[in-house]
Amino acid sequence: MVDRDTMAAYAANIDKYRNLVTKIGGNSRLDGFLARLSEGAEILDLGCGVGDSAVRMRDAGFAVSCTDASPDMVATANDLHGLDAVQKSFSELQEDAAYDAVWASFSLLHAPRAEMPANLVRIHRAIRPGGLFYMGLKLGAGEARDAAGRFYAYFSEEELREMLAEAGFSVLAAEPDSMVGLLGSPEPCIHITSARD
Repeated sequence: MVDRDTMAAYAANIDKYRNLVTKIGGNSRLDGFLARLSEGAEILDLGCGVGDSAVRMRDAGFAVSCTDASPDMVATANDLHGLDAVQKSFSELQEDAAYDAVWASFSLLHAPRAEMPANLVRIHRAIRPGGLFYMGLKLGAGEARDAAGRFYAYFSEEELREMLAEAGFSVLAAEPDSMVGLLGSPEPCIHITSARD
């Protein structure tokens, strides 16, 4: 399910979001993630946003595919970085063993909590055996909208570990953290890197 209010919020704030990403320099966990992969590995950036991670992957010599549910994010990623990002929701991920890794940097948190198990199963299917999966999420409980109108699903580390195991992943690293997002206030989050069994 794609939340229309979330898409509208990103459309209204696309320049602010792009400037924020530029200011913080992107996800600091990306270099460590890429270091675990073989040269030229095929990576899916699932929820690529404005393409900041994807362009770093591409420039490091990896083969990158990019998707995002927001047409404005896709257009911005392509305009800024010359990527071939396509508009696609999580439920439209249907590939089978197509990637060596999937990178989902603070994207899956926009899907309802009830959809997380199925999303993880689709991601597992899309990754080749032994491949890697990174996801960044906000920590907490329940579901809510922020002041910009974006929908968020919150999870505990224990919940995420259980769902990942049920989907067929082995957690390699789970790092609690704090992030400052579009609205400017710090929030607890977690970075989890897993391997596909």
